[in-house]
Amino acid sequence: MNDKPIVIIGAGISGLILCLTLIKNGFSAIVFEKEKEIDQPGAGINISPNGNAILYNLGIKNKILNAADKPTTIELKTYKRGLTIAKQKLNGDIEKKFNYPYLQMQRKEIINILKEEINNIDSTIIHTNHSFKNYTEDDNSVLVHFNNQKSFEGSIIVGCDGINSTVRKIMLPNSDSRFSGIIAWRGLVDMDKLSNKTQSLSSTVWMGKNSHFVHYPIEKNKFLNFIGTLKKDKWENNSWHETGDRQELKSDFKGWNATVNEIIDNTDVIYKWGLFENESLPNWISKRAVIIGDAAHPMSPSYGQGANTAMEDAIILYRSILCFKNDSYLALKKFQKNRMVRTKKIQRASKFNTKLFHLNNPILRVIIYFGMYIVGKLMPFILLKSGWVYRYNAFKVKLK
Repeated sequence: MNDKPIVIIGAGISGLILCLTLIKNGFSAIVFEKEKEIDQPGAGINISPNGNAILYNLGIKNKILNAADKPTTIELKTYKRGLTIAKQKLNGDIEKKFNYPYLQMQRKEIINILKEEINNIDSTIIHTNHSFKNYTEDDNSVLVHFNNQKSFEGSIIVGCDGINSTVRKIMLPNSDSRFSGIIAWRGLVDMDKLSNKTQSLSSTVWMGKNSHFVHYPIEKNKFLNFIGTLKKDKWENNSWHETGDRQELKSDFKGWNATVNEIIDNTDVIYKWGLFENESLPNWISKRAVIIGDAAHPMSPSYGQGANTAMEDAIILYRSILCFKNDSYLALKKFQKNRMVRTKKIQRASKFNTKLFHLNNPILRVIIYFGMYIVGKLMPFILLKSGWVYRYNAFKVKLK
């Protein structure tokens, strides 16, 4: 690195985690966000032990715990009759096995915590209302240009700008993400509007034909967050901020269990977005540019690892920069070498979960559901199959 700041495009979770880590360890960084206000409406997220290993090590454990919910169990149910296929403990077993808990919270809550931490160190680091346009790079620096005619010189540029990453499009002009054939619905419901039965449920996955519906409480049981996904032939817009129509949502989940219908009926604002994938990028770096998180490896929400892998990216990038303070390109190469294999594996696991939750063949569903029921009675298979994901500690894992 040189004495110029590291330029971060996007004030989402990965961008803010990276910024906070850098400035806490003596590096100069600056964040540019296109929106006037940093907000993430109607979005709950899962933070598994690999994500909490990062948050705890950044010194914000208590703030996170004060805002997050700790699910006690996870249940897998059939979409119509609500038969419980598997019910397994979460936090008791998880904390014992992986040292960190499994948490659920509003995305905007974690963003507000990170933003506050950064502002407490230096309130001039985060710049909103800066829509990124392009960048140019040479052997010494990167020059970043914005649509408001402003420019900024930095040591490297980090694209934390999501599925529609402009940084990625400039770096890899032929890298458009492709529609996965799955769309998702998302919303928040005020718990007070729901029946006692629905309020009492912990994390629940309803598995149906070519679709599934997940919900869990957030904000200390004040709201219930849900995501419903299903197969669709096409999608025109890959923004997740598009508002959706309740009747269309009801039609997509017609005939489902009364609990699912109750949740839909009591949702005030509904969001709808297409799920895109991009597993075959040749690289994530150029001389002085790198993409991380959804910009590099978008994935299905079925494993709840999008935010967690983005946080891992941020820490491994910081550690790679630490290894090669005087050589930006070697730092970026080291980052890519240490992240590509893992994120591709998690992308595949997320896609597998979607297929498992969307079984269409009724005979196959009976066979697999019965097998899951029997195995679930014998062992915590949900935790066992996720051990390789959850035990990863980005601050401690050995770098190649």
